[in-house]
Amino acid sequence: MKKRARVAHWLFIICFPLLLLTTTVRLLVNSIHIYEYGFHRYAVSEVTGIDESQLRQVAIRLIDYFNSSVDTPQIKVVKDGKYVELFHHYELIHLNDVRALFRLDYLVQSAVLSYIVVYALLLSLWKKRGCQDLAKGIAQGCIVTLVIVALLGVISIFNFEWLFTQFHHIGFRNPYWMLDPSKDCLIMLFPPGFWQDVAIIAAGTIVVEAVLLGGLAWTAVFVSQRRTRLTKVDTDKKLRIPPISCRPFSDRQKST
Repeated sequence: MKKRARVAHWLFIICFPLLLLTTTVRLLVNSIHIYEYGFHRYAVSEVTGIDESQLRQVAIRLIDYFNSSVDTPQIKVVKDGKYVELFHHYELIHLNDVRALFRLDYLVQSAVLSYIVVYALLLSLWKKRGCQDLAKGIAQGCIVTLVIVALLGVISIFNFEWLFTQFHHIGFRNPYWMLDPSKDCLIMLFPPGFWQDVAIIAAGTIVVEAVLLGGLAWTAVFVSQRRTRLTKVDTDKKLRIPPISCRPFSDRQKST
């Protein structure tokens, strides 16, 4: 029974890095400001020949596609005075693979959030100091998150390109992610520098989330432990018995 409880507790801790990661990814994927930031920073309008109003429509189309609101990310834009389809067929295949990863992200987010809620409810009901244990677990999960972000951050500083390439080898089973920046609009829209910026933004967001959540959890633990100590001190004071005089009864009569 104790072994199962430890496993369940460690799963609870591991859930927090996953929850913060998947939540951050979901926020960034659906943020039009992130897309527009990249378009502006990397002069995408000049590179592609597509004006900024159309680029915004492209971003909205991609967001809708990643959330399965539309069946295809393909969109027609005006280039050199002509309507043309933006993506090649292999770019569409890659975008479909990307959408599958985002769906996995959403699924993992829902799964870990469900586990956290169920575990928290059961521990609160079954254990006398369940809330204190929950707070400790949350704080530990946030510490694990910060350690993982720190390790990945160090790797990224020295070789982000290697890390980025390894992610694509693991995440995709075909070579359609290897695009030509001279002719493929997808990599023109989102150049390598954009993804490095996004990684930095995501890491910063996760760190802030972990620090805030972990700080609140440690505060809860501190307050709970302090209350427990004060309650114990008050109880000890109430239970103290006045000292009993050891003088003989005759001596006490004389003194009176």
